[in-house]
Amino acid sequence: MKIEVVCVSRWPPWPLWAVVLVLLWLGLGGAAILLSRYLDRPVSLCLFKRLTGIACPTCGFTRGALNLLNGRLIQVWLCNPLLYSVLGLFFVVTVVRVLFGRAVRIHFTRVERIFAWIIAAVLFVANWAYVIFCVG
Repeated sequence: MKIEVVCVSRWPPWPLWAVVLVLLWLGLGGAAILLSRYLDRPVSLCLFKRLTGIACPTCGFTRGALNLLNGRLIQVWLCNPLLYSVLGLFFVVTVVRVLFGRAVRIHFTRVERIFAWIIAAVLFVANWAYVIFCVG
């Protein structure tokens, strides 16, 4: 494995589809919050859970975002540990890029890449099991 710090532009190019997706999610989340207050009961946004009765791998994200807005950081992480760990890492990487114009590049060999994918799959399954049994 080779790790290097490289100089990059401070403002990463954001793909239009990603910006639209985030804005749609924020709009849907805001509408759900208003609807749940109007109906005085929780509104579920998870179509996967509605169809199968099983929590999806990202279940807990909206509750975590609401906990973040209320300043309950431990509760944020407990809503979906892997998702919020990855988002926290993404936030740190983006702040370092914007402030210092630096990025970390990691180069894997073929065997290391396979091993990394296996670890990612195990973490994904373990987190999904946690979400199903503890959150969802």
